[in-house]
Amino acid sequence: MRKKTTFRVFLALTLAVFIPAMSFISAAAAAAPPDGIKYEFENGVQNNAEIHTDYVGKTDDGLTFDLTGATCSFIGQKGTSTSVNVNVSQTGLYELIVRYAQPFDKTKKVQYLNVNDSNQGEVSFPYTLSWKEMSAGIVKLNQGTNNIQFESYWGYTFFDYLIVKPADESIAGLNVEKKLVNPNATKEAKALMSYLVDVYGKHILSGQQELCGSHNYEGSEAEFTYIKEKTGKMPAVRGFDFMNYRGNGLLWDDLCAERVIDWYKVKGGIPTVCWHWFSPGNIGKKADNSFYTDSTTFSISKALTSGTAENTALLDDIKVMAGKFKQLQDAGVPVLFRPLHEAEGGWFWWGAQGPENCVKLYRLLYDKFTNEYKLNNLIWVWTSYTYDTSPKWYPGDDVVDILGYDKYNAKDGLPNGSAISSTFYNMVKLANGKKLVTMSENDTIPRVSGLIDERAAWLYFCPWYGWHLTGEQNNPVSWLAEMYKSEYCITLDELPDLETYPINVEPEILYGDLNGDKSIDSIDLALMKKCVLENNQSIKAADLDGSGSVDAIDYSLIKKYLLGQITEFPAGK
Repeated sequence: MRKKTTFRVFLALTLAVFIPAMSFISAAAAAAPPDGIKYEFENGVQNNAEIHTDYVGKTDDGLTFDLTGATCSFIGQKGTSTSVNVNVSQTGLYELIVRYAQPFDKTKKVQYLNVNDSNQGEVSFPYTLSWKEMSAGIVKLNQGTNNIQFESYWGYTFFDYLIVKPADESIAGLNVEKKLVNPNATKEAKALMSYLVDVYGKHILSGQQELCGSHNYEGSEAEFTYIKEKTGKMPAVRGFDFMNYRGNGLLWDDLCAERVIDWYKVKGGIPTVCWHWFSPGNIGKKADNSFYTDSTTFSISKALTSGTAENTALLDDIKVMAGKFKQLQDAGVPVLFRPLHEAEGGWFWWGAQGPENCVKLYRLLYDKFTNEYKLNNLIWVWTSYTYDTSPKWYPGDDVVDILGYDKYNAKDGLPNGSAISSTFYNMVKLANGKKLVTMSENDTIPRVSGLIDERAAWLYFCPWYGWHLTGEQNNPVSWLAEMYKSEYCITLDELPDLETYPINVEPEILYGDLNGDKSIDSIDLALMKKCVLENNQSIKAADLDGSGSVDAIDYSLIKKYLLGQITEFPAGK
């Protein structure tokens, strides 16, 4: 097997690709004022958008919203949009600050963000009866003119102006520790996490979700056969669904656990497991797909209340599921486990009653699996969004190893190969750069060039089964082959022996290189100053004297180095 290793075979490629990518943030910072440049939407390009001045209106429930003092653009029905052309003198990462008003939906309105005609994901605009500034995310802009467009998805939002400013340089660090939230993790789980951290930001792992529910392993291979035929390769990550494992006498054993074991132990691949959780005990079931909110009245709040029928049924499901994961643990199989996915969308019952109940359920599940059932082979994945409400749904750094995002943005019958770098960087910010970030589900696989150019360092991609993979409107064959055959993409045959992968191998630290661009310069000096002022102790390369803390002494040392007064740091001796 040909292996892709992080530090040897493709070192030259990695440096050639990522040193410019990591340093273009610094270039942006040097080329634009820190407060940014303002652009008025009414002076931009309108696609059936309305222009209003000193607008005052009423909501459906009779509340007055006052938008006086500004001329603005309004996007209403789907298909309308407003955009501005912005000019930057350096290619780099920039943050978008938008002044908006959204008085029509007391939860949020979601719109598409497009940069240079490429979709970057979605932006959520919270309810407000007056003008409000907020960050719309971080995007890569090219030197020269770039078009920033907000396109109606849910519509009905007013836009006043856009401020474009350099992104915070710390976002490019991607310094995730090889540490799982479960201190008793198995050696197999630790080895897998070690490998994932090593490839993060340097390659993307190929993945594919299987069709769930099949009793015949070979018969459920349609997507994998398709990939092999079109690319000559197989994905490194295989997605499984434990949806048919149920308590309360409702179990249908589709042998999914056995397929997980085979994928890891025989095929040498990485398994990830989601759980479309039918309403426990069929309580409240209205239709067969009772994991959907519309198909059940199952109450998560009652399920979290001891002594209720819902609680009893919930705990029985958890017990049965724990038995299946114990089967994997006994076989020495680690799993990327992704429970309660897409909760914030509200279309599954576990997200139907808000973030507080969902977080309680996630933490209950973690506690039961980890502490009661002693499942130590799980790497915990939380599927999030990038809405302003998403932090409320986040279960916590102490129970999440990886952040996932489910990307479904192909539209109008056309594939969307965008790297959605804005979404990636917002996900990084959600956990302050402490967690790996992955594309846990998707339709169109991002194009290789976008991933590299924008440094959207998604850990892996994993198209859903069926036409999400095979439809030309999602994944043209030429795009699929391009990704699987690229040096950037890791396929099944290129994985190392995951069972024996070294656990404690850490990349070599270049002390003084705070932004990871393999050089020590004035940008690192600025970052060091920021670390000292903000008491940021997270960048190991900043501890120049090896004292275990980052302080004024380290700042003095890097100044001396840049002035030529010293040639090395105490920590590097």
